[in-house]
Amino acid sequence: MSSGQLTDVSTQPERGVPDRWFILSLLLLNYFILYTQRSVFTFIQTPLLEDLKLSESQLHSATMAWQLTYSLSALFVAYLSDRFRRRTVLIAALALSTALLAGMGCAQGFYDFLILRILFAAAQAASVPAIAGVMADCFTQQNRSRAVAVYLLSAPFSIVLVGWAGGTLADVFGWRTMIFSFAGLGLVIVAALCLLFREPERTERSAAGLGEAGGTLTATIRAVLIVPSFLLLGLGYVLVGNVWQQMSYFLPKHFEEHYGMKLGESGLMATLVPQIGAVIGILTGGFLADLLSRHRISGRFLVQIAGLLIGVPAIFVIATIDHPIVIQIALFVCGVGFWLYLSNLWTTTFEVVDPAARSTAVGLLNVASGVLGSWPYLVVGHYRDTGAITDLRSVFLVYAFVLSAAVAILVLLVVFTLRRDFRAPPAS
Repeated sequence: MSSGQLTDVSTQPERGVPDRWFILSLLLLNYFILYTQRSVFTFIQTPLLEDLKLSESQLHSATMAWQLTYSLSALFVAYLSDRFRRRTVLIAALALSTALLAGMGCAQGFYDFLILRILFAAAQAASVPAIAGVMADCFTQQNRSRAVAVYLLSAPFSIVLVGWAGGTLADVFGWRTMIFSFAGLGLVIVAALCLLFREPERTERSAAGLGEAGGTLTATIRAVLIVPSFLLLGLGYVLVGNVWQQMSYFLPKHFEEHYGMKLGESGLMATLVPQIGAVIGILTGGFLADLLSRHRISGRFLVQIAGLLIGVPAIFVIATIDHPIVIQIALFVCGVGFWLYLSNLWTTTFEVVDPAARSTAVGLLNVASGVLGSWPYLVVGHYRDTGAITDLRSVFLVYAFVLSAAVAILVLLVVFTLRRDFRAPPAS
């Protein structure tokens, strides 16, 4: 077993390893291409239905299968990142993801598309927990939120790229060419990681808890699940993560149907303004969280709650008002609000779990979110096939109530469990 050398926190630089920003730039590129690869199917739903002769139920069941597989796989591959070299995990995961994406560009029907998408989910599941562990080791509690914020900027830019350039490619050259183009980008990033990425040393582990070497899979999972604050954090993420994912998935289809837009147009409308909001939310969330956390242990959690509080009324507007300009304003607010929350998810997790279980904790968040939140895709697909749902705005209205429940859960965490579970920064 080789997991990199362990570093005594007393000798660790105050703000992290010297080449932390270079390592972060490589992680950003990795996440950028991963996010584009997983997002392409959001913007080619209509040609997939027509070319592969799918029903709405089949199309959305493939999406549900992707999320379910991604989530269940995440637990096991996340644990690998707590025990073995993250460099190997990241390179292998991206290479497999790229190959399977290209395979889906050759799909001829529902079953080969479904099988490839399931395998694609398993390949992608390994990356995010490994990235989270690397970032926690490269930065300290003083600047982790800002580091995660910079890293997460790759997500909105990748969404805009896929929605606009990818949608346009699909319009002009076909959806298969669009997929092959993004698979080609994946090969470039794989080569860059092989040449430039180094395995960072692990930090902040101690003899207490799971110890410096970490524990078995069972012990590591147990160390995470016995923390009440993590359980509440996970339940909140189940609700928030799936509202954001499903809105992002259904919005382009809604704009196609409701406004008669082409793929490129609907992709741009569904992504550009909310992703501008996302950039603001990410940068603001990282800065505010690091600032507030210096003065109170709930600082990062309060930023998350504030983000959700502005997101709830914005979703109500999207679900109830039929005016393009007003909807764009609401989408911008949604982007700000959701990413105030999401930009701090990892750092709030790191504040309540054993450092030797960081990647496993992130994997467990993905497991919970995917397993408990994958079924709405199938439900929506079924009721659209039967004609019970003719306007996706009714689906968005439900999401507003779900997000309200997530706010209540985070408030409970801050009030009742955080003070007991919070892990103070190690003394230098």
